[in-house]
Amino acid sequence: MKRLAIATIMLALLPASAYPQDDQGNQDDKGPPTARTRAELKNDAAIDKAYKDTMKRMDAYQKPVKSDDPWQTIRPAGSDSAKR
Repeated sequence: MKRLAIATIMLALLPASAYPQDDQGNQDDKGPPTARTRAELKNDAAIDKAYKDTMKRMDAYQKPVKSDDPWQTIRPAGSDSAKR
């Protein structure tokens, strides 16, 4: 009976070590979000526009996808069909 009581207490205390990780005492970071100024909004819009322009340019210069054959450059071009 004593062993059962000790095992029960140990199981009950096992998740207690996770509670200090919750950090309930620090409430400073959880306040309401602040309003963004017009300058910050314009800066955000400029960054987004630059990003979208860059992505469009990358799509234009992207090469076609090659086959997934890692031995493609090592094998001669016609050797596979000639042997069969």
